[in-house]
Amino acid sequence: MPPSPKPGVIPLRPLTLGDILGGAFSALGRHWKQLFGVALVAYGIAALVVGGTVAIVVAAVHDHLDPVFDQPYGVDPARADVQPVVIAGVVVFLVSMAMWLVAMALVYAAVPAVLQDAVLGRRTTFLPIWRKAWSRFPAVLGALALQWLAMMGALVVFLTLMLVTIATTSRHDEAPVALMIVFTVVFLGLIPVSIWLWVRFAFAPAAAVLENQRPVEALRRSARLVKDAWWRTFGILLLIGMISGMIGYFIQLPFTYGGIFAAMPLALASGDAVGPKVMAVVVIAVLYLIGTVISQFLSTTLPQLATGLLYIDQRIRREDLAPALAEAAGVPSAPAPPMGTW
Repeated sequence: MPPSPKPGVIPLRPLTLGDILGGAFSALGRHWKQLFGVALVAYGIAALVVGGTVAIVVAAVHDHLDPVFDQPYGVDPARADVQPVVIAGVVVFLVSMAMWLVAMALVYAAVPAVLQDAVLGRRTTFLPIWRKAWSRFPAVLGALALQWLAMMGALVVFLTLMLVTIATTSRHDEAPVALMIVFTVVFLGLIPVSIWLWVRFAFAPAAAVLENQRPVEALRRSARLVKDAWWRTFGILLLIGMISGMIGYFIQLPFTYGGIFAAMPLALASGDAVGPKVMAVVVIAVLYLIGTVISQFLSTTLPQLATGLLYIDQRIRREDLAPALAEAAGVPSAPAPPMGTW
C-alpha cells in the first residue's frame, strides 16, 4: 500500500500518538512567530486593562488602605474601611479573570487558524492568521465561557457547601460528622466531573474556527467527536500537557537563576547605595518575566495544537476527511490504512 500523502505537518490518514506529538511540535516550529505575535497582542492588552483597573481601584480606596493594613497588633480595622477594600479586591479579581479568558480565547482562535495552513503545507504570515482568529474570536470566547460556566456550576455547589460547613462550625464546637462526610464526597466528586467536561468540550475552539460553528453548536460538535473516544482524548491531552509543562519549567529555570546570579554582584555591592540594589531587583524581575512569557506561551499553544490535531484525527476517522484535505492541498489521496489505537 502506498504511503499516505503528507503535504504538511501530519500524514493524511488516521493519526497515531507519534503523528500528533510530532505534528504539534512541527506546527509550533514552523509557525511560532505568528502564534507568538497573537499571544503577545492578546496578553499585552489583557495586562494593560488589568493594570489600569488596579490603578483606578487603588486610587479609589487609597484612603482606606492604611486603616486596614497598618493597624496596631490586636486592633481590628473598622468595617467602613474593610468593605471598600474587599469590594476593590473582588473587582480586580473579576476583571483579571475576564481578561485572562479573553486573551486565552484569542490565542485559542489563532491555533486552529495556524493548523489549517500547517496541515495543508501552506505558508502563512501574521496578518492572515490574525484576521481569521479575530473573525472567529467571539465564537471561541462564547464556547470557552459556556464551558467554564458549566465547570463553575459544580464549583458553586462546592463553595455553597463549604460556606454552610463554616457557618455550622462557627455556631457549634464541632461540625456535624454527616455534613463533613457529604462535603468531602462532593468535593472529591467535582474533580472527575470537571475533567470529564474539559475533555468533552476540548474540540470546541477548533470547531468554532474551522467549521464556523457558533458557541453552542461548537460545544455539541465537540461532544459528538469525543464520544466513544474520551479515554484516548484524555490520555493524549494529559500527556501533551505534562510534556509542555516540563518544557516550560526547564525554560523558566535558566531565566530565574540567571537573573539571581546576574543580580548578585549588584545586590552585594558595598555601601548603602540604593541604586545597585534597585537595579538588581529590576534584572531579576525582567529575566523572570521573559522566562514566564516564553513558558506560558508554550504551555498554552502546544496543548492546543495537539488538541486541534486530535480534532482533525477524529474527523478523518469518522467522516473520511483525508480525501478532502488532500484535494485542498493539491496532492493525490491514498486509501487509508487500518485504524490503529494510538
